[in-house]
Amino acid sequence: MKSETVLQLSTILVLQLNWNQFISAYGITVLPPADVQVIDPGYLGQLLIRWTLPSNLENPINCSIRFQLQYFNAYEDRWTTIRTTHLSYSAQFDLEKDVHVRVHTLLRGPCVNGSEVQSPGAEVVLKPPDKGSIGSKIKSLSCVFYRREFLECTWESGEVELDHPIYHLFYWHREMAKTVECPKYIYSNGATRTGCSFPVDSLLEFTEFNICVNGSSAEGPLRPAYFTLQIQNLVKPAAIEILSLEAQPNGLFHLEWTPSEGRIPGICLEYEVESTQNAMVGEVLQRNITTETAFTSLSMDPSRTNCFRVRSRVHQFCADSGFWSEWSRPSCLSDTMEIYMPIVTETIMLGVLAIFVIMLLILSLCLWSFRGRLKMCEKIKGLFYLSYKPKGDFSIPPMVEKGF
Repeated sequence: MKSETVLQLSTILVLQLNWNQFISAYGITVLPPADVQVIDPGYLGQLLIRWTLPSNLENPINCSIRFQLQYFNAYEDRWTTIRTTHLSYSAQFDLEKDVHVRVHTLLRGPCVNGSEVQSPGAEVVLKPPDKGSIGSKIKSLSCVFYRREFLECTWESGEVELDHPIYHLFYWHREMAKTVECPKYIYSNGATRTGCSFPVDSLLEFTEFNICVNGSSAEGPLRPAYFTLQIQNLVKPAAIEILSLEAQPNGLFHLEWTPSEGRIPGICLEYEVESTQNAMVGEVLQRNITTETAFTSLSMDPSRTNCFRVRSRVHQFCADSGFWSEWSRPSCLSDTMEIYMPIVTETIMLGVLAIFVIMLLILSLCLWSFRGRLKMCEKIKGLFYLSYKPKGDFSIPPMVEKGF
């Protein structure tokens, strides 16, 4: 990808020179633009379309000149039309598909009897380069913008199994002077690159975020895959952690929560509240969407276990789409007594921990009791020796010779 390199491979320049459609008024013939070019500056699909004035309209008299640019938008599968007075235009293209561009000259004013006359179109068709086998291209790219703090993109290997493939990811957005390689690769099995993690300072929202994944293997180069993202549409908030649930008269329940942490403005979040009864069975009663951080349920049976959980996402006024966060931990009420439903694994861990603590307490009590009994034995033994200690001096006196 060399900067300012004209894509000329498989280029077809078609000048629709249908002389019967040329319109002459007051001796002026409207010709299509000259020297139409499609230039790839190396921005992974952001191409520059450039043309020049027709030679007979360089100094028009009493007329204005505009140009009508048409290009096929492969992302939306339709033609896009732009009218401009400039001699160039930049547009986003899918480099895995043909690039179709058509430019017309529009002449308007007294020189054409006050009407607007359109010339035939100058058309350019560019074929994508045939590099690498089709099966070597990665299958898909999945990207998630977690909490608006970092972006992770992962991919799957192509249909053809390759010997030790080495993948490279390059990206670009409008505030970058050139493409840059992935700042931090994600590895699978410690060796193969299967994704990329982008810090927030390398990202830009509300513009084309272009990505190319290519690479090489023992079999040769891999076919490049191109993607264009709008990363504000890929945000996934963190799960909500703090909920407060209260029972109210007439079987109503009032739930409040604290928005999850992250860089997402609270005004951009909407919430889905799910209510269930007999939560161990999982009987879902309601699901409601709200932009508030509180919800009062419809009348429910207070004698049964009523549980609520919440998740969030960025709503349509801040992004075109987004991902739901994970569900919060359920908060439940039964007979107006608040209970929580921990995850089964947490219950097991708490049970094991409780058993361990109980056993430790029992062991401590046993040791304490044994120590007390040992001290008691030592006291009894001491008393025994004191009670039965012989009295007097039992030392053997020296022999005394008796006199005769």
